[in-house]
Amino acid sequence: MRNCLTLLALALCSFAASLAQAGTQAQAGSQAGAPDPLLEAKALIQRLIGIKADKFQLELIAGNSKRDSFYLDNQGSQVLIKGTSALALAKGFQEYLHTECKTSVSWYLADTIRLPVNLPAVQLPRGALCRFEHRFFLNYCTFGYTMLWWHWDQWQRLIDWMALNGINMPLAITGQEYIWQQVWRKFGMSDEQIRAFFTGPSHLPWQRMGNLDRWLGPLPQSYIDGQFELQKKILERERALGMHPILPAFAGHIPKDIIKAFPKSKITDLGSYDTGPENDAYFLDPMDPLFIRIQKAYLREQQALLGTDHYYGADPFNEMNPPSWEPDYLASVSRTIYSGMKAVDPQAVWIQMGWTFYYDRTHWTNPRLEAMIKAVPEGRMMILDYFCEQTEVWRSTDAFFNTPFIWCYLGNFGGNTQMAGPLLKIAKLLPTTEADPNHRQMTGIGTTLEGFGVNSFVFEWLFDYAWNRQAADPYQWIREYADTRTGHTDPVVSAAWVKLLQIAYDQQVSGVGLGNIIQSEPMLKGNGGYSRLSQYDYTTLNTLLPQFLSGDTISYGHPAFTRDLVILERQVLANLGLTFRDVLAKAYYKKDSAAFHQYTHLFLDLCDDLDALTGTQHELLLGDWIAAARSFGNTAEEKNYYEKSARVLITTWGGEDNPNANYASKDWSGLISTYYKPRWALFFQTLDTTIASGTEPDMKAFTTRMNALDWSWNLKHAPGQSFPSAPSGDPALLCRALYAKWAKYL
Repeated sequence: MRNCLTLLALALCSFAASLAQAGTQAQAGSQAGAPDPLLEAKALIQRLIGIKADKFQLELIAGNSKRDSFYLDNQGSQVLIKGTSALALAKGFQEYLHTECKTSVSWYLADTIRLPVNLPAVQLPRGALCRFEHRFFLNYCTFGYTMLWWHWDQWQRLIDWMALNGINMPLAITGQEYIWQQVWRKFGMSDEQIRAFFTGPSHLPWQRMGNLDRWLGPLPQSYIDGQFELQKKILERERALGMHPILPAFAGHIPKDIIKAFPKSKITDLGSYDTGPENDAYFLDPMDPLFIRIQKAYLREQQALLGTDHYYGADPFNEMNPPSWEPDYLASVSRTIYSGMKAVDPQAVWIQMGWTFYYDRTHWTNPRLEAMIKAVPEGRMMILDYFCEQTEVWRSTDAFFNTPFIWCYLGNFGGNTQMAGPLLKIAKLLPTTEADPNHRQMTGIGTTLEGFGVNSFVFEWLFDYAWNRQAADPYQWIREYADTRTGHTDPVVSAAWVKLLQIAYDQQVSGVGLGNIIQSEPMLKGNGGYSRLSQYDYTTLNTLLPQFLSGDTISYGHPAFTRDLVILERQVLANLGLTFRDVLAKAYYKKDSAAFHQYTHLFLDLCDDLDALTGTQHELLLGDWIAAARSFGNTAEEKNYYEKSARVLITTWGGEDNPNANYASKDWSGLISTYYKPRWALFFQTLDTTIASGTEPDMKAFTTRMNALDWSWNLKHAPGQSFPSAPSGDPALLCRALYAKWAKYL
């Protein structure tokens, strides 16, 4: 998205045109059998818009292999897109959709793509040059909180979305358990031992990071096999579109049972995120001779089965202490890990997750970090500066001691559904970093989001910025984005988006456990540890809702607009819950039984309305999440197994009374009515028994009862407790009706 009438656009137009004149159309593929970028880009367009794809003429142009570019023009009655690669052509197609058609493509397969009946011509020829070699996407946790139950059709849409946004470096960790199964067999383990070592599907991302084992396992063989087949499809498509997937490497996490065959191994017990000692993970010291044997075995097996793009993710000390903090030891560890990679793949580049260094900056002093980084040959390690909207670690480490790094926006923890994202903040941070001569080898940008949540446009802004310097003006960018949500220019809605940007998308960092009071552990004051409340003024947000509700008829006819309306009203009503909680708390302490009962009723009624409102959107349905999980089972027993895994991840995370409970809280229809609301109802009943005396309730006893209630919810399953898996209700009508109902309290 960009204003085509600017000097910059004209300059880019001239630049791309010169490329077209200088280069000849590239031959299909760089070698025999390689994917044809033109055919792959054409197929992408056909998948997204069907027969209207015939409207487009695609051409390859010569260009810098590290810097993609595209050019848009008309050729007769067709739209001409020229690009240096399949990704550049896809990005050019997205540019056309945004600016000429005022539409966008979501990362969700269920979201429809609205196009004009007659596709318009390009108003002004223009081009764009990508300024960053690497555009990284995903996080280990996203494979749990978002893509856990996805099948190929959903992955296909996401990969197309990545291509449209110019992403060329996706994390690709699906299905690695199949490869590990082959490897652990070679080290003397039985299939029964191996499957018992693996966690259930929901917690595989954390096992892959070395945080726990066994929890909710053993992992079914059908799941292992199916995910491996899915990974092959994912990699084939990502590579066909010109992406370079990052595959996993061995970082030291081993099954406890392997110790029986290698009793002299140097291992460390890492704990299990409080899921019990039986689920503790074990770390093999990289200086143990067994380490490099396992690493080579895994990489060779993976390369034989999946090939390689020479990028390998390995994070040996994620949220844990190494056996020694001595710089010489850390350097030896790093040298050993990379030497194993290089032995199998001489072109290997180690991708290191910078979260480790942000999370425990106290221990990861510069001498220790420098020793670990510089033990790897120059240019063979690349660091993801993981949470730059909060802390830019590159600034305090001399740009990671002149090592290539990627500036990353995290943006979401646990798939939380709060409206939050510091777009105005990162729109200042990122250009400042790009212009800073001390950024050294900043080779790219990316996002390390833990879940997709509801703030997708901030991530789209990030990747658009890689091609579009004008995105540094977030106010103009958001106006153009607003047009893609309504299908035309609606001045009222456009102005409302600008105000929304200033309220919820200013400095509001999506930190760990960002939630609302309904998702919180019930209490009279404050909020639960993993339900940190939004820090903007709720009253100001309330005043913005009527402006969104005043959109014109065309806007109301666009599903993207009504979805945005639902998301905003959901947030306003969820925030109202805090007002009700505070009022009923005061009534409780004043022994005002009438007011207490009035506002407890209002609070629970609000929960019901929020449940109905979120039920109009597919991505806010508990039923969709559970139905997707159950689809992996072939028998009733298997279906119930997958459902339990799905339920636990988004509620207690671990077992009963686990400290990670509520980490992945979210406003989902079905979850509000059957999980969050009953907890509050139990709390109000507890308070009701002591309101006459005004004594403090026995919160310890209540918490015990609540934890039991929470865990019992995880043990339920269909058909005894089932939820709609498809949206219901008219979102526009419901938004208007609920606003009329609750406006007097806002």
